[in-house]
This record gives sequence, C-alpha cells and structure tokens, in this order.
Amino acid sequence: MNYFKNQICDFKDPVVTMGTFDGVHLGHRHLIEIIKSKAQQKNRKSVAISYYHHPLETIHKKTFPYLLTERKYKENLLKQMGIDCVIYLDFNQEMANMSADEFLKKIIINEVGPSEIVIGYDTHFGKNREGDFKFLEENAEKYHYLITAIEPYRIKNKIISSSRIRDFIREGDMEQANQFLGRFYSVTGIIRSGDKIGRKIGFPTINIEPIDAFQLEPSVGVYICKVAVDGCEYTGVTNIGYSPTLKKTGVKEIETHILDFDGDLYRKEVEIKFVKRLRDELYYEARADLIDQIQLDIEQTRSYFDEDKTE
Repeated sequence: MNYFKNQICDFKDPVVTMGTFDGVHLGHRHLIEIIKSKAQQKNRKSVAISYYHHPLETIHKKTFPYLLTERKYKENLLKQMGIDCVIYLDFNQEMANMSADEFLKKIIINEVGPSEIVIGYDTHFGKNREGDFKFLEENAEKYHYLITAIEPYRIKNKIISSSRIRDFIREGDMEQANQFLGRFYSVTGIIRSGDKIGRKIGFPTINIEPIDAFQLEPSVGVYICKVAVDGCEYTGVTNIGYSPTLKKTGVKEIETHILDFDGDLYRKEVEIKFVKRLRDELYYEARADLIDQIQLDIEQTRSYFDEDKTE
C-alpha cells in the first residue's frame, strides 16, 4: 500500500467509510452501526479510513489544541463498536493537492477496493472538498461499488457534530458535550511529579500530562470527574488552571484529587472523565478559605453521585 504504509489489515471488497471520526460521537456511532450491519450481511470486513492527524494541520500548516480523541483511543472506540479495520492516511501536501478523482482512484479504489462506501452527510475529500456523495454516486458504476449517504443524527433537533461538541467543551458545558458524545469526555495522560502543595494542605493531587498535546482541554475551572487507572475507577475533583492561591508559575495544569485514595500513581497512565463543571477557578487571600472551598467541592461531588444512585 502506497498511502497506508506499514499497516497490516486483511480484507477484500470491504464495506468502507471515511472521515476524521474525532470524538466518535453519537452521530459516528449511528453511521458505524449501519456499516457494521451492511458488512455482516455481505460477509465482508468493515473498514474505516481515517487520518494520523487532522487534515487541517497540513492545509493550514499549523497545529492547535482541538482534538476530542487521541488516535489510540479513537481506534479503540471504533473497534469496540464493531469496525474490523481502522487504517490511516498520513495526510500530506500531496494528498491535499489531489483532485477528488485522483483521491478516489489512487487511494480508495486502488488501495482499498470497496464493494460499498457509506459516508456521513458532511463527508468531503479532494482539493477544495470537491469529493462528496454526489461525486461518489456519479462514479459508482465506473468503479463497481454501492454508495450510501447517512442523514445527520440529531438530539432535540440539533445536529451532532464534532465542532459543536468542541464548543461545549471550550465553554465547560460537560453535560451537553457528554450527551452528544454518548460517554464522558476524557483526557488520557501520564501522571507526573508535582510540587506536592496539595498534600501539604490535606488534599493530595495527581498531575496529568496529556498523551496528546493537541487534545482539547475543558475550560479553566473545577470539575466533578471519574478517574480510571490500573483497571479501577474512582471519584475525583479536577482543577484545570493555574492554582493562583498556591502557585505563581502562570502555567496551566490538570490536577486531580482522588477521593478516598491513598497510593503512589507516579508515571502511570490515567484517564480523567469529566462529568460536570462545578465552578470557576478562584483566587483566595487566605489558604484557609481555599481549603474550605475544596472541602465544599468534595461534598458536592459526593452528593452528585449519591443523587445519581437514587434516581
């Protein structure tokens, strides 16, 4: 394979979809259920064509924090939903300059050879985004594939999209983001050594360095969260921000206090699942006031999950 280098996935005449699939939200899940069903009916493999990084990085020649899912996590989600093979294009300038016709022939037909293509309503490819459902439909007989377009998936008449979910996360509206995702939005990272100030005031925290530096972080503030580490899940309170009462570094950090936990997690991989935003990050003149506020945050977190159990 010229455009899918160093990738091993055995398939013939598969049912294919393509896209960034950032977030693997409910709209993506709806699409994947249809692809999975079609592939099973034909006794074929289901294949998702995605990207090592977002095409906008190549087109705009810059990177910025926007991803909802880092690549490994995205692939795991897609496979858990039933996709047999996830293959990646290393989207470069050559691909960015390809016409839709070149992209279809060189990449989709010659290298993947689909018996059927299923795409979302907003799928585009090729230079100037000229490849779309109509284009694929016009070429279906020539290249001997079936083509299906899936209508947008909605909640309360709102189209679910990655861009809309990004807006929710930037605003700290985790409940809306989670509703559109169909799961808790999360950031996976490695626990690194901190300055242990939290321990000194009675609330030890873990400091998380995200695995993907380009994943979108929720807005600055304090959040109710779930913490997945070493196969276990705990309740926690996460602060995203600068800890202005305790620190003067001006460096934004992700720090989580895990409730009812005492152990060493240094250098372990952890997933922080954001449940709900509690409040803004605040500055306190006295540490005692901060301690009182943290205690209140913990009480609210416990109450949130206690109420959830009784519903």
